[in-house]
Order: sequence, then structure tokens, then C-alpha cells
Amino acid sequence: MSDAHGSDKRPPPPDDGAHCIRLSDGRRLAYAQYGAEDGYPVLYCHGFPSSRREARLLHEAAVATGAQVIAPDRPGYGDSDDAPGRSLAGWADDCAALAQQLGLERFAVVGVSGGGPYALACARHPSGHRRARLTACTLVCPLGAVYRDELLDQMNPAARASLLLGRQPTWLAKLVYGAPTTAILARWPDLVEQLRDIAAPPADRAVLREGDTARILNRTIGDAMQNGAPGARRDLSLYTNPWGLDLDRINRPIRIWHGEADGTVPIAHARWLAEQLPNAHLTELPGEGHYSVPIRYARQILSELLGLV
Repeated sequence: MSDAHGSDKRPPPPDDGAHCIRLSDGRRLAYAQYGAEDGYPVLYCHGFPSSRREARLLHEAAVATGAQVIAPDRPGYGDSDDAPGRSLAGWADDCAALAQQLGLERFAVVGVSGGGPYALACARHPSGHRRARLTACTLVCPLGAVYRDELLDQMNPAARASLLLGRQPTWLAKLVYGAPTTAILARWPDLVEQLRDIAAPPADRAVLREGDTARILNRTIGDAMQNGAPGARRDLSLYTNPWGLDLDRINRPIRIWHGEADGTVPIAHARWLAEQLPNAHLTELPGEGHYSVPIRYARQILSELLGLV
């Protein structure tokens, strides 16, 4: 992957196999590293449903900008152990523990799509380990507070129906995301390609047909479903119930990038977040979609983020 203004010379592909740490409660947290090996650390919060491998799409831009992208699997995704009963704030603790065990004194965070609320959790609860300090936060095409009907209603019908499972009894989500569904998606994740195209503007359709983009995204679906999708089911519940983050108390600078033609997460979500966050700056990109923004503008996004640290 290269951004719209990148060169044709590509750095070697990374090894996105799982590295693991043990957290204080005994859970395994898996992560992969991309970009510049000695670059400034950027923790990457992946989308929904997805995995650490999503960050591979940023590899070339991270090499070019001097960012070391560290992408963990959230609990119940990929190779990370599940953590029943977790909250958004609990993710901030996991990220702080990861930063400490990696010996990071300073790090930035970026959240893409469904990773946006998790990046905001890190910004709201940046402490937990004194030696690991969060310095900057960027949201890319972030999912808004869909526990609010006015934002949920902005979603396309397929996305809205999926999210509404988070408001239903647990047994129903387990039924829909049960063994048959997760087994099918884990075995044939390319079935999701048809769903991506439903609301995709031309910019997204073009990007999704370039290089390894679709293959990488399909692999993340397989990762998300491989253990019965407990992480995805939890996300549905956390997204559609109050986040408990007190957005108006996040005073650190937050940068938001969003495409005006995004058919997956409408730009109304980014505008709402920009209004709630006291120190946010929103960059709106005409004609761009949900996938074209993090891919075509990766270099600009990372350069701006590193300029804040």
C-alpha cells in the first residue's frame, strides 16, 4: 500500500505474525509491528470486526514517515485471549501495559473506524503506568456514539442492523454470531467483500481493488472469527451502550480525518465527535470513503500525528 503521493518503491513486507505479552490478570495480548523499526511508537486500534493485521495497510506510509506502528488484537480477536465483562476504559489499561512491557516511555495512538472509541478511551484514561505516556491521538473515519439514535440512524441499513444486535439479549448476538456464521466467515472471509461494496463510493471501490488491500482485509475477518467472535459480540454491546468516556473532559488535541462520501460510517459521526471534544480538529475529504482515507492519506495522517508528539 502507498498513499496517493507515495513512490513506487516499496519497503519489504512485514512479518505480521503474533508477538505476545502476558497481562497482570494472566491474559495473553497479541500484537504485530509495522513501519520503521526504530520509529516513534504509534499504537493502532483496529476496526470492527478485524485484527492487528489491518495495520499492515499503513506499513509503507509508516516507513516513510518514521512511525513504528504497534497493532494489538483486542480481547477476543485474533490471538488475544478473551476478557468477558470488559469496558472501553479497560482497553486503555491493556495499551498502557503493552507500552510498559515494550519499554515505551512515550507513544501516540490512532483509531480507525470501530477502533475510534477505543483510541478515545486511551486519550481519556492515558495513565495506569507512570513510564508509558500517551502524547497524541488521531481518529480515522471513526465510529460515533451509536448509543444515540440520531447517530445510529445515519448508518446504512446493513450496518445499522448489525449494530442493533448490541442492544438485544446476549443470546441473540450469540445466535447470529454463533458457530455456523463464524465458521463460514473464518473459512471464507472474502464473502464480506460483497458487503463492503454495498455502501462503497467510487473512491473505496477503486482502493479495494488495488494491490493486496482486499486480501489483507479478508484476512482480518478470518482472524476476528477464528475463536467464535467473542470480541465482535462485545464490541456490538460496547458501541451501542453509553461509552462512559466523558468526551468533554478529553482536553488533549485530537485529530480526526473522515471522507465526506463515507458510506460505512457517515461523516456526521466525525462532526458530532468534533463538537463534543474540546480540542478536536476535523479534516473532511471530499469524495473519499471509508477505506480510501486510511489508505490514500496514510502518509499525511501519520505525519500530522507525529507532528503533535
